[in-house]
Amino acid sequence: MAEATEALAGSAPSAPTNFTFSPSLARFKQSLQAYLAAHPQFKGIAVGAFVFREDGKLLLVQRAAHDSLPLLWEIPGGSCDFEDESLLHAVARELWEESALRAKSIDALVGEGVPFSTRRGTRMCKFSFLTQVEGYDVKLDPNEHQAFLWVTEEEAEAGKCGDVEFFYTFKEQQFAVFQAFEMMKGQTALN
Repeated sequence: MAEATEALAGSAPSAPTNFTFSPSLARFKQSLQAYLAAHPQFKGIAVGAFVFREDGKLLLVQRAAHDSLPLLWEIPGGSCDFEDESLLHAVARELWEESALRAKSIDALVGEGVPFSTRRGTRMCKFSFLTQVEGYDVKLDPNEHQAFLWVTEEEAEAGKCGDVEFFYTFKEQQFAVFQAFEMMKGQTALN
């Protein structure tokens, strides 16, 4: 039986920045300022990290009840900061802040960027990446997320893991989850 694991209070040290990345992701190895200057249609960039364990299960995190989109499920991620060395560093930082997992390598872009507007009308784009980590001991920041699950592809499609029923933040997040599982199947077939 699966059960959602709850967040524990505590502070984490600063985000690790020692990771590798695929040459195919070189266009994301630039600062937020540089990226936005080259893409003026956007005022911000969000990133997400798809983390799979060796058993093929994907990490999903549940948003905190007191935050926006309360109790909905997503992958770890968030907005790039101007202080981030690059968009890829933002992936590692957000993954660390939200799950205490250290990015070992950022391997591939999942799908394409997904343009969206915030509630305040800010035009943004979200990029999500297959990300390998240095272990799977998840520790959530309770200010942002309150539980996590490791789900199979079938559970991700059904929206149910054991007794836990879950709903995604957006249909685009759900679609990206399906894309990530397809990409992982492709990688497994190559090995």
